[in-house]
Amino acid sequence: MAVVSAAFTPYEIARPFRTPSRIWFGVGASGRIAECVGEIGVPPGPALLVTDPVVERLGLARPVAQSLTAAGFALHRYSDIPGEPSVEVADSAVAAARALSPALVVGVGGGSVMDVAKLSAALVRNPGSVFEYTQFVKRRFDAPGVPTVLVPTTAGTGAEASQNAVVTKGSLKAFANNHPQLLAAAALLDPQLTYSLPAKVTAETGLDALSHCIEGMLSTNASALTDATSAQGIGLIVRALPRAYREGGDASARADMLLGAYLGGLSLNAGMVVGHSIAYTIANRLHCPHGFSCALALPYAMTYSRRPAAARLALVARAAGFAESDTIARVQGLCQDVGIPESLRALGLERERLPEMVDECLAQYPRPNNPRPLDAQGLRSLYTAMWEGRPAHLWQE
Repeated sequence: MAVVSAAFTPYEIARPFRTPSRIWFGVGASGRIAECVGEIGVPPGPALLVTDPVVERLGLARPVAQSLTAAGFALHRYSDIPGEPSVEVADSAVAAARALSPALVVGVGGGSVMDVAKLSAALVRNPGSVFEYTQFVKRRFDAPGVPTVLVPTTAGTGAEASQNAVVTKGSLKAFANNHPQLLAAAALLDPQLTYSLPAKVTAETGLDALSHCIEGMLSTNASALTDATSAQGIGLIVRALPRAYREGGDASARADMLLGAYLGGLSLNAGMVVGHSIAYTIANRLHCPHGFSCALALPYAMTYSRRPAAARLALVARAAGFAESDTIARVQGLCQDVGIPESLRALGLERERLPEMVDECLAQYPRPNNPRPLDAQGLRSLYTAMWEGRPAHLWQE
């Protein structure tokens, strides 16, 4: 049995808790962007509006565009963003931003769009490629970026709340993490923009948000503030996700999911734990959506750390309204109720690939803030249980 870390208290050290400076939440918030930008103090001028083909086809950016145009901004659109953008895609958007030299950058879309918008705004006044600001080079931003306003159209990534951005580099994820320059000046949370989300996307993005809240609660870098956002987010999501999944037009459920996702984004201040590491190794092979792989990994990540994090899991149970003894099983049940499969085997992943996934998890995605240190023996056992489809709460090494 691997050695586990000691119990931890999330209030021992002063920790930063970084957020956007303004949040507008409620139906119609996106159409009031000009008022919000006026509060920030950005005068009318050229503005880069970052979207994607789906947002353009559905007209989800129309209220934003109309409001800014009426206020005197000259809009320039960039929408050439696929599902998960590569470094090259992000660099193309950065080139467009540098050529325009905008007074404002606005991102309307899911996590990929918002991440590209944040990177574009930050790199207008900073040199180099997006790649240089990821974990591979670790360059830091010297100059402040252009003010950014983010308008999510999914309820999942929490990118509108975070100082992080993710792109791909070949088969790997490239993270530009913990850059205060990537924080938005404002986020507009308009539930109406999420009403058209398909059930599958609702489930996957919603479980991504739940992962942020639960993993933030388990992190040894948790604080009183991330505990508050995690607990509130967990409560909202476990109650609203089944309703939003079954009935996309449930306005109350959609609003709760959007707020829960934002709170999950704030919980990223604590840092994610092993669940996200496992999720990346799955997505790198199956090329599945991030939220899907996070949902597969989440209950097993909870089980992996259940001994040193027992008190933290009790907080998760309390926030969700679950019995402590049932928490992991209830979380896995929620995932499966909204379409997440029971095993990696069912997805066609070969068992022979599990050892390389363990090695990649340890080498590429270490989590020093996980309550239990990552070790090869424990991870091999955990990946095997995931592949076989053994219920997470019954896993034993």
